Amino acid sequence: MSEKLDIRTLSINPENPRTASEFMEGKLIESILVFPKMLEVRPIVVNKENTVLGGNMRLAMLQKIMDMDDDEIEDYMFNQKKYRLMPNEEKERLRDYWSKFKEEPVVPIRRAEDFTDDEEHEFLIKDNLHYGEDDVDVLKHNFDRESISDFTGSVAWNLYDYDDKMNDKELDLTKKFPEHFKCGYVECQMTNAEFEALCKVFAEYLEAHDGNGDGFLSYLLS
Repeated sequence: MSEKLDIRTLSINPENPRTASEFMEGKLIESILVFPKMLEVRPIVVNKENTVLGGNMRLAMLQKIMDMDDDEIEDYMFNQKKYRLMPNEEKERLRDYWSKFKEEPVVPIRRAEDFTDDEEHEFLIKDNLHYGEDDVDVLKHNFDRESISDFTGSVAWNLYDYDDKMNDKELDLTKKFPEHFKCGYVECQMTNAEFEALCKVFAEYLEAHDGNGDGFLSYLLS
């Protein structure tokens, strides 16, 4: 059975072998913020001293969320396509959820009180392992590129056939939300008009270079 505890009573395990870059921490924060229901079905696992055995990264990001102001929380959520496409009422419910969380930051936990010291160490390792591999065919036919990038922080270079119209089904739809331009870990937000202007310049560059886009960024900066 799970119970709920204030995150201020929980301790991150100093022996946790899992680390994340600042970029991936940001993606985890976004993921938690737009899908808090997942916390209910994946309780944080703790030992009898309330030290975390499973869910150290989630706890660390929840601690960061607790110290954010409302505008900062919304900025993180806006990075996710899921949030941008939400009806206003749902966005408001999500903002209210996190406002209340900051007042009473409780999360579901699951106790592993009967673990031996060796079993705790084993759990710390095994809980962070990834045994499987992505099934490219399943991903490409069931998820759009932006969602995968939102959920995982990246999209594998060989994940999509960019001539596959199934993955471009929204290409001709009128864009209603600001676009993002990303290069490595650097990302900037642009308006629809700016995005359209950039696409126009890129199309002109392709036409002038026989369809080859190599060197476009250098061209923009020159």
